[in-house]
Amino acid sequence: MTGLLSGVLLFVVALPLALSNPFPTPKQSAWIIQPSQTATVAAAPPMPALMDAPPEVKPLAFAARWTLADTRREADNTGSLPTQPVRLAMADDSAPVARSPRQLPVPAEAAQIKPAHKIAAAPKKPVNPMDAVDRYLWDVYQRLPVKTDSSGDFTWKDVAAAKRRGMSLKAYVIGGMDADFREQLYHAGRAMDARGIRWSMLSAFRDDYRQGLAAGFKAHGGNSLHGGSSATGGYGHGRAIDLTCAEGEAEDAWRWVDAHGARYGLRRPMPGYDPAHIQAGGTWHEIAQALRAGRTRIAGGPRWPGVETAKPKAGARASM
Repeated sequence: MTGLLSGVLLFVVALPLALSNPFPTPKQSAWIIQPSQTATVAAAPPMPALMDAPPEVKPLAFAARWTLADTRREADNTGSLPTQPVRLAMADDSAPVARSPRQLPVPAEAAQIKPAHKIAAAPKKPVNPMDAVDRYLWDVYQRLPVKTDSSGDFTWKDVAAAKRRGMSLKAYVIGGMDADFREQLYHAGRAMDARGIRWSMLSAFRDDYRQGLAAGFKAHGGNSLHGGSSATGGYGHGRAIDLTCAEGEAEDAWRWVDAHGARYGLRRPMPGYDPAHIQAGGTWHEIAQALRAGRTRIAGGPRWPGVETAKPKAGARASM
């Protein structure tokens, strides 16, 4: 009897309790979050015309929040999940508003105000008219980098003389010549180039020290027109070079000077004893200035200070 009653209780009471769900099943509609009846969204304003001023735009600021107090109250009372909806709140008038920049009015008198002082443009750096001449003559000097004659290689002599004066080789051999003489060489050299004569220099400026290193037929002491202190006045006043050719025969350049040198104020005074020696002669200062004026087109204008040259000394004799 006892076993029969236990079986009845098992199927009638215990089994239904085991199969039952202790948690209440919410209705389907309770899980749907409905928007609050009080939430409204303003309709978008019409698009303004392209030429109209842009209207003030007030941004739509939404603040989503749970009603926590009601949710907790409902959970305590029913033990179910929250059923309160999410409420959306429109931004109130205190929210920041984007505004277009304000255009400040400008009085008409302000447009008529002019600066008290006119800003002067920076002065242009003057151009030395001898720069192009010196670059050309230096290139010509380098056409024959190794200087030789019957005594052998004497390239080192110009290098030693320049080092002794604390100068670059270019400043020594080219800058040591008179500016007017460099002008003559420039124009005569361009003419030789045009005839296909690839000319160069064995020697250009020579001071007294360099003159003492020279070998063969030469002037003594400071009497050299290459730049001797007595004959010309030294550095910056040399007016003689030793002419040769980097390609071909040196006689081609010498014969050209004999035929056309007088047009440029140049001559070869000792063709027998020293055929390579070329020097300025005649009214060479006037010829050089006319050549420079034609090249730079500044005849009668102010001369560059470095172009001013001393006139040849009275009674100065031609030397090598």
